[in-house]
Amino acid sequence: MLAVRQRFQPVLGLVRWLTVPMLLLLSLGGCAKSPDETADLSDVPAGSHSHELPGDALVSTAEISARQAKQREALNPSYDGWSSEAFSDSAQNQLHQLLQLREANTELFAKQLAAFVTDDFQCGRLRPEHLRDVFNGDGLRVSRAATESTEVSPNGGPVALADALQDLGRPLAETTERRDKVKTIRAELSDAGGATTHIVEIYTQGDNATAEHHMVWRCRWRRDDQETLRLSSLYAEAYVEAVFSGTHKTWFTDCTTAVLGKNKSFETQLIYGQEHWLRRIEKIHYMVDVERCGMAIGDVNGDSLEDVYLCQGGGLPNRLFVQNSDNTATDRSAQSGTDWLDHTNSALLVDLDNDGDQDLVLAVPARVLVMENDSTGVFQLATELPTDDEDTEALSAVDYDGDGDLDLYVCTYYATDEAHEDESRRSFLYHDANNGGANLLFRNESTADRPWKFTDMTASVGLDENNRRYSLAASWEDYDNDGDPDLYVANDYGQNCLYRNDAGQFTDVAIEAGVVDHGSGMSVSWGDFDHDGFMDLYVANMFSSAGNRITRQARFRRDMDEASRQLYQRFAKGNSLFKNEGGKFREVSDEASVELGRWAWSSPFVDLNNDGWEDLFVANGYFTTEDTGDL
Repeated sequence: MLAVRQRFQPVLGLVRWLTVPMLLLLSLGGCAKSPDETADLSDVPAGSHSHELPGDALVSTAEISARQAKQREALNPSYDGWSSEAFSDSAQNQLHQLLQLREANTELFAKQLAAFVTDDFQCGRLRPEHLRDVFNGDGLRVSRAATESTEVSPNGGPVALADALQDLGRPLAETTERRDKVKTIRAELSDAGGATTHIVEIYTQGDNATAEHHMVWRCRWRRDDQETLRLSSLYAEAYVEAVFSGTHKTWFTDCTTAVLGKNKSFETQLIYGQEHWLRRIEKIHYMVDVERCGMAIGDVNGDSLEDVYLCQGGGLPNRLFVQNSDNTATDRSAQSGTDWLDHTNSALLVDLDNDGDQDLVLAVPARVLVMENDSTGVFQLATELPTDDEDTEALSAVDYDGDGDLDLYVCTYYATDEAHEDESRRSFLYHDANNGGANLLFRNESTADRPWKFTDMTASVGLDENNRRYSLAASWEDYDNDGDPDLYVANDYGQNCLYRNDAGQFTDVAIEAGVVDHGSGMSVSWGDFDHDGFMDLYVANMFSSAGNRITRQARFRRDMDEASRQLYQRFAKGNSLFKNEGGKFREVSDEASVELGRWAWSSPFVDLNNDGWEDLFVANGYFTTEDTGDL
């Protein structure tokens, strides 16, 4: 399949963005559809009055309704023996209702809460009386509990609960908006009721400030004579409070429209949500519901201003936005020759030929495109690097052998069957998969006589070990301070890899170094967060409240040994921070409070407030619709 570039007017498209330093901060949320957008009516039964339907209307029939009812029943844990999950649902619903009842009047509030608690209910303080600031500057104050012990209210009953809940509003005198979120991460069922553990987040906004409370609540429950769950005790731990009272409501401002709004491609393509394009572009072009499209930042025309290259799903043109002196950006995709229509998962802007300008590298199906920059921001295809597997993912560049030019490393996710037909087919193992596509290391061997020559060195340098693990990201860093770059690879199903570089030869030392990190590895970032001279490691995985809860229940995988069950539990825990202690690592995720990154994707270390200490920025989420489950 040949790669093609767009040579006509821009078509409509979708892109996912992160942040561009000094240029723009782009929102991951869904954008409004244009007023004249029409519905995709390909599934409307013949004879329906489709012209009267609003754009997003759902057409239902008796058959569809019956199927939906059957699906709801299948998802009801009460019907399949998961009594602990039915109990978990009931407990979480009770907490949701309880939080929605908050009243300013303590007496009235206590009367309302009486229906939720037992007669002997006991409650600890939900907001500790004694807090210590862990950060205070630029209008933001972040505080934690000053002691590890749980502070207990002197009274029990609904009055104690009313006081404790109202105390959570103390940082703001008056609020104009409040949002509550509850996630259940543990559920233990007993004959009389049971116990649950919840992650609770409360967001409040006032006229001049905003506040967030992040807590873990431990609850005990008993059933009354009507089998209704009632709280018998409630205690909070792991309390964090953040109050922002600066001149602006947030640290960051969405300036997308101000930067890109004058471009036709923004008006006709980029403002639309993903659902719009999934209905219009065939899957054969790789337009799927789970996009993994990245971006690259670099100065393509030598004016010392950072420009941004946006990768997109198949059938939509990639975009190059060149920054102007007034901080706007102009779409130069067609003029620069970079408006490829192939599905593009990732891109690099790096100088591969050592001529002082940024060349462009793209990961497209079954190959890597290398494009030469003429120094003005116009690109020509220099070479294509074929890959055995089709699903190319992340790209990284490094001079691994110290010869003065940058080499390329390519991560691959799914395997192409034909590429591995000489091997016995390995079965997929969720917590330790090793039958994905093969990653590749291309050595840059360009000379004046043979420019743009790259050679596959994967096997000859030892990088074929543990090399088919559904890789999504890779990052180079000299973790052992011996002067050469080492490689960490984040894999989606099970073990990650740390390849130590010894004079251009690599060995996977993840186990002995303590950084295997079984999980759904999405990204990897290096940074010296404690300023000890050794680079530390942060890996983004996926946090799942359902996974945390279910993998600890007796009914989960009864056929599995305990060691494997613990691996599944680790899959659900979230992100991992490994402190480098001189070449060996120790996990400090929990003590550093950086584990809960939610459904995390990218996770760079970056000094957000210019105080000399590296912070963590985690891009997370899945579909930008209302959360009705565990995404």
